[in-house]
Amino acid sequence: MNALHVYLDGWRRNDVAAAVGVLTEACVLVDSSGTVLRGRDAVAEWMSGWFAGGGVVHDWQITDESVADGVITAQWVVHATIQGVEARVEGRTVAHLRDGAISYLRDYTTSTPLGDWDGTWAG
Repeated sequence: MNALHVYLDGWRRNDVAAAVGVLTEACVLVDSSGTVLRGRDAVAEWMSGWFAGGGVVHDWQITDESVADGVITAQWVVHATIQGVEARVEGRTVAHLRDGAISYLRDYTTSTPLGDWDGTWAG
């Protein structure tokens, strides 16, 4: 199990210590909303606040993954309750490793459900 799997499993289990345990002390995490967190303690505080505010990760599955030269990229689907709203969100993570720990992590998510193009541009 690589560091990204351990990190996501911490989210699934509401286990902040497990998730941040695979981050370097001076890690940088960029959430899909654009929030930048610098350092393991900042990530722990952010995650703790998310869970305390009622956030729940029901499931988080990696659907595609590659690992090369100390970089993990993974496409995933998360089923979560965020601010009281249950949602299924698809996204991708890029994680850089240093000595097996995550030193940089950036999430990208879709803002709308995926679907085939119907020939018109959405506004």
